[in-house]
Amino acid sequence: MIAVENLVKSYNSTRVLHGVDHAQDRGEAVVLIGPSGCGKSTFLRCLNQLEVADAGRITIDGVTIEGGRPPRTSEEREQQRQLRSRSGMVFQSFNLFPHLTVLQNITAAPMVVKGVPQQEAETRARQLLAKVGLESKAPAYPAQLSGGQQQRVAIARALAMEPLVMLFDEPTSSLDPESRDEVLRVMRRLAEEGMTMLVVTHEMQFARDMAHRVLFFDGGRVAESGPPDQIFSNPQHERTREFLRRATTR
Repeated sequence: MIAVENLVKSYNSTRVLHGVDHAQDRGEAVVLIGPSGCGKSTFLRCLNQLEVADAGRITIDGVTIEGGRPPRTSEEREQQRQLRSRSGMVFQSFNLFPHLTVLQNITAAPMVVKGVPQQEAETRARQLLAKVGLESKAPAYPAQLSGGQQQRVAIARALAMEPLVMLFDEPTSSLDPESRDEVLRVMRRLAEEGMTMLVVTHEMQFARDMAHRVLFFDGGRVAESGPPDQIFSNPQHERTREFLRRATTR
């Protein structure tokens, strides 16, 4: 489903990604862990084309885009559009439209971008709200919801575009423990249903319980990769052991 080859990204003179390679099967849930500033979020943003890589190649479900420069030709722009359409992204901040209801937040993109008729879009939105446990909140506005509820709406909004891959960038970092657990339950359910997922998180127990594979990022590289039991119980690299000691004693 996902193939990344030699991905490089810099901001001005600072190299953030140093030739990252990654391959991921359909239905696989992969969790990215590592210290802040190590390139995890930038990696996700490159996959979703929010950032253009300086070099390398990204393929999602057979659609490939090369790094090096922004798309210029109509063919390159169409490839970028197709790549973006294959992934949904959920951020740390909820990014809901404050002037729209929950239902309108979820239906806006399918109607505008994909031309889905309003009734069909609303039916699908209500199904997704039920999936994330918020069916009764359809007429509410974001300001009337808790942080955890807003994040679950953000997940439903991403799912409304029917992505093949879901990208989560620290989706629980700004939530209280109860709201965090609500969001993690939704994400666990998606993983159990076979959604292909890439998750950046500092929730070590969640990574251990949910992931098929864990990647430890350090200094813009994948320093170690393996199943959760190996990474958490028997890490092979001292840098991984040091990070996990600190992460699990906070």
